[in-house]
Amino acid sequence: MHIDPQSGVPALTAREQQVLELVSQGLSAKETAQEIAIAPRTVERHIENVRLKLRARNRTHMVTLALELGLLHFDSAEAA
Repeated sequence: MHIDPQSGVPALTAREQQVLELVSQGLSAKETAQEIAIAPRTVERHIENVRLKLRARNRTHMVTLALELGLLHFDSAEAA
């Protein structure tokens, strides 16, 4: 696993970051797959890779850790 030497945060691939952002918005694996035109199983694999990189227990914990680590940014306008 590659860790950014400056931040100490695990490095995500561009696709992992994209999937993480969509999952954090509440999209299911199937919806995420449709959004970015890949197979749902591929989305599940990306989710699992991110979860393992962040050492998260589940998807909710993964999103929480991603927010804490600065991998995601909460935009209150998007939540409304």
